[in-house]
Amino acid sequence: MDTDSLCAVAVGFILGLPFIALAVIIRFKKSKKIKSLEKETGIAKRSKPLKPVGPVRAVFNSSLATAIVALGGALIGIVTGLASSFIYIVFLFPLVMGYAGGKVLAGAIQLARIRKTYPLILMSLLAAVAIYGTFHYGKYVSLQIGMSLEMFHGLTQALDDENFPVARAVVDYALKEETGHSGFIGYMLLRANEGISIGRFYSSNRVNLNSGLIWLYWVLEFGIILAVTFSMGRRLSSMPFCESCGNWYDGEKHLGGTVVANESRVLDLIRQKDFVELGKLLEENAEVPSMEMYFEGCQECDKSPSRLIVRRASLDPKGRLQFTDASQTVLPPGESTLLLDQIKPIRS
Repeated sequence: MDTDSLCAVAVGFILGLPFIALAVIIRFKKSKKIKSLEKETGIAKRSKPLKPVGPVRAVFNSSLATAIVALGGALIGIVTGLASSFIYIVFLFPLVMGYAGGKVLAGAIQLARIRKTYPLILMSLLAAVAIYGTFHYGKYVSLQIGMSLEMFHGLTQALDDENFPVARAVVDYALKEETGHSGFIGYMLLRANEGISIGRFYSSNRVNLNSGLIWLYWVLEFGIILAVTFSMGRRLSSMPFCESCGNWYDGEKHLGGTVVANESRVLDLIRQKDFVELGKLLEENAEVPSMEMYFEGCQECDKSPSRLIVRRASLDPKGRLQFTDASQTVLPPGESTLLLDQIKPIRS
């Protein structure tokens, strides 16, 4: 992508931000309204299960996820680079870029069904390189635009197809004379040689980084972006999911509770897989201390193993509720269906 195209993409994205924000707000309010309705009626909408994908489809999804991460990271870098021309808060901006990168990565993880650490690391690296590389390259383009504005009057003339290459050539010539390299590499070397001032928006206590420390500082910023992006992706990819349909589990569902005196009886019924009698012992709000039961599994396709968890609920000396696991039982798909037929999860 050449400079003119890059500028056009940046301007188009910025102009489109209000419409993107409006769409997000409308979708959020709609989702909130649906969840409120489900809470009132007790009827939840079942999402459509994902069908198992074949090798060709898996490759296509992985390629599309890679493109999403690369383009999304580039847009984040462009927007942040433009914003940094007005103000740049040390360490806060890398955190924001990493958080935005994690959001982009989350969509790629769900699309490509990334579960393992190695592909997650590669995707995180791609996002961080796209974000931070485009961030610095945007500053290089801004330098070219600034030179063009000094040489030609008006933004239209400065970005003209004939005028802008002249300004770009002047910048590259100056970089070549100063650093021995032209282009983006020369620009980065020039910035490193000049150093930067951390805290330049404050009247005192500014820290000036020379050429030796500036590279370490940039590595640190890149590390922050990568760490935040990877940690957000790892949290999502490590969530339990259905091996059959690919859906992530919605989390643990509370099945009910019973008095502590029934603990041995509850554990025996679970071992015997007598879910009918087990359901008769449970109540929605058992008095603490109690035995609470939770279910975690896929309720979309019902074709993968699930977990039945029993926890002891009690109050600590300060009156706060605390839980300790009593047992965890892995149930095959058939038994999971039988359990849920007898005991419906309690909706909070």
